[in-house]
Amino acid sequence: MSQSKADLRLFKLVMMTVVAIDSLKNLPTNAQYGSELIIFYLLATLTFFIPSALVTAELATAWPQTGGIYVWVREAFGKGAAFLIVWMQWLMAMSWYPAILSFISATLAYLVSSELAVNPLYIFVSIQVLHWGAILVVSQGLTVSSRLSSVSAVIGVIMPMLFFIALAIGWMATGHPSEMHASAVGGGSMAWSDKLRLFITLLYSLMGMEIIAAHAGDVHEPQKNFPRALLISAAIILATVIPASLAIAMVVPAKDISLISGVIDAFTAFLNAFELAWLKPLVILAVAIGSFGIFFSWFLASSRCLLLAAQDGSLPPLLQKANRKQMPIRLLMLQGVLFSLLSFAFVFLPSVNSAFWLFSAAAAQCALLYYVVIFMTAWRLRYHHRHRPRPFRVGHKPWVMSLVVVVGSASCLIAFAFGFIPPSDMNAAHILQYELWLVGLLAGGLAIGRLIYQWSQRRIAAPWLPEAQGPA
Repeated sequence: MSQSKADLRLFKLVMMTVVAIDSLKNLPTNAQYGSELIIFYLLATLTFFIPSALVTAELATAWPQTGGIYVWVREAFGKGAAFLIVWMQWLMAMSWYPAILSFISATLAYLVSSELAVNPLYIFVSIQVLHWGAILVVSQGLTVSSRLSSVSAVIGVIMPMLFFIALAIGWMATGHPSEMHASAVGGGSMAWSDKLRLFITLLYSLMGMEIIAAHAGDVHEPQKNFPRALLISAAIILATVIPASLAIAMVVPAKDISLISGVIDAFTAFLNAFELAWLKPLVILAVAIGSFGIFFSWFLASSRCLLLAAQDGSLPPLLQKANRKQMPIRLLMLQGVLFSLLSFAFVFLPSVNSAFWLFSAAAAQCALLYYVVIFMTAWRLRYHHRHRPRPFRVGHKPWVMSLVVVVGSASCLIAFAFGFIPPSDMNAAHILQYELWLVGLLAGGLAIGRLIYQWSQRRIAAPWLPEAQGPA
């Protein structure tokens, strides 16, 4: 096989997958479960993580072309459905970007002052700088982008999580008290409605296995390297995120866990206990680097999928242009403008925490529907393209794929229903606002996507009409 400058091999594939999923940002949310976290993670792994990894491995090896989810859905349901799924992926990403970038900004603020971390104006300005900086890096091509993902995965995700786990072991070994107390499922101080709502966030924290398939055309020996990368990535993710989440629960009381600063609060408690406070600036930088790598992996993949849809005629010609590095520069610029408008929520909403939660919840709801489509796509392609070579198959018996699809889809749909349950501490005046935000984003976003697609198809078809009606 001839190698290109952008050839992605096993190590880079693993790092890109790990950095897309293994997020320090999710640890404070996970830690709120306390000792119940292991049970909920086991449930999420069996009903969602394993099914999504299995179907992704089969789809990516059977259709190893650049575009990932767009290629799969187009084969299964046609171009219109394929555009809607990448549009949904883009909406999901656009809802999530403000949340992850605000986490990075708040983390970096601790280098100066903890008060700065909750300053709306600081958050607004800093996420603009980060987002437009990412656009500049992505425009330089896949080679630069994959290197950034690899570096951020090692320095900013794996190393901090292993350090977290080591500190937690030292904490227990030296007899420090734990804030985490064993409780049966359904016990503890957290309301059931909040546990169900948090379960969605937990599922969302395990999403992203399909992200590397967007770059399939740049992968060296994809039929062999995709299954290996997914298996290794899954093992790394589960072996780090569960113990690291429990580490936060050990040192920060559940009622005091902050969604934005929980990671730094826990690190601070550990470092102070072991007289290692001088390491705090390095830890802050590492956490920020890892979180930026997570954002960057999703940013790159969603942009490339949308570019493929544009070049397939699903978006106006104006947005189909790629630069010499084959990056969707006009789409990226449009996305930057829309992101800047969306992030004004940090200025106008009551607090940084409320804006963070709304963006996270909206992204999770969109993602759950997105994954239902992935499962349905895998099932349809298995039976409508049964003779296509599949280096990796989800079971050799037909019922195995059906079982995986049913379990994965059911977990997403049940979690989607839970997502409309408002937080137990939300007052009645804000519940309607919460529901309207979620419903409006999903229904309005999909409706806009459908209108854009229909308009693009009319623009493509229109020039042919006079010619078809003219003389032969």
